[in-house]
Amino acid sequence: MVDFRPAYPEEIEQILELVNYVFRTSSGLEPTMGRQFPTFICAENAQNLYVAVDNGKVVAHIGIKKNTAIIYGHKVSMANMGAVCTHPDYQGKGIGTALLHEVFRNLGEKGIGFVSISGTRGLYKRNSCVEVGEAFRYILEKGKFLYKNFEEIRYHVSKGVDEADVLFDIYKREPVRYQRTKREFPVLLKAVPMVHPPVPALTVAVAFADGNAGLAYIIGYETKPGAFKVVEYAGQRMVVVWLMDKLLHDMEMEQVMVEVPAYDKELISVLNSAGLSGVSSYYPGTTLRIVSKENLWRDISPIIEEAWDESLLPSSLDALPGRVADDEAKLAEFLFTGFKRPSYGQPWDQVFPLPLPWPNGLNYI
Repeated sequence: MVDFRPAYPEEIEQILELVNYVFRTSSGLEPTMGRQFPTFICAENAQNLYVAVDNGKVVAHIGIKKNTAIIYGHKVSMANMGAVCTHPDYQGKGIGTALLHEVFRNLGEKGIGFVSISGTRGLYKRNSCVEVGEAFRYILEKGKFLYKNFEEIRYHVSKGVDEADVLFDIYKREPVRYQRTKREFPVLLKAVPMVHPPVPALTVAVAFADGNAGLAYIIGYETKPGAFKVVEYAGQRMVVVWLMDKLLHDMEMEQVMVEVPAYDKELISVLNSAGLSGVSSYYPGTTLRIVSKENLWRDISPIIEEAWDESLLPSSLDALPGRVADDEAKLAEFLFTGFKRPSYGQPWDQVFPLPLPWPNGLNYI
């Protein structure tokens, strides 16, 4: 009989063996899951790693990392899900679906409102998970892009974690972000969690003003020689673009690609005014599932209240238009999806969609 439950710390090695086989070694890749996700697949997080166990053997796994989203100063309890897999010998038996519902139920009981999932596979979409957000993909090319220069600003490029404290100070000023501790920053930088296949280290470009105050950073890697992908940025938006320009003209890059969430209107404005245009999409490779409407409303109602200019604030999710609250998938789309979004009229369109932290930065799982 298959047992569904949180993992025990002593089962971490079995979990790593399974997820490395499914996501790495079966495709001829190195078994890097433990190294790339050190705060996720680890004994300290075992209670958030859900497993299906058959006679002592871990045959399926769904990993959860509890996170706090900071949205315009408000804390929103959420979780991230990744490394979802079932051993090939146990596929087609409904084990993955059963484990998925066990995870959703458990998260709701623990006060979580929604879970952001790495992947868009059918298993998720069949179970009320939807693509959310909106992002614009920009490509800056040498010879086709030249940004203004700031003589009073200096910058430094490295592939180490020496500037982790400076990066933390810049990141914590972001209006929409994950709550990330100073201790986590160097660990996540060293792990290179979002790059597959992994590269030896991430490139970090940091801009400083006089007095060594950090102004902005970009973190990324070369997807191929001369092509740089930004996986995370933070700080003053004009300086973020200036750093990308420095990569093009000082670091011999031919192009820089960056994905910008639609709520980041300042960076979009700077890029557009420089003659660039972005291609929009959902947040790439991500789905979302609401696991508790009550927990979600508890966390997001203060955000809605600040943006609301009508006299009568909705008292609950049930007051939203078109009975969207009756269905978790429709509710998630209404609250969080901007791409191809229909108009709901005012005041709804001035408040929604709510922004979500970028899912493919250092906190990616």
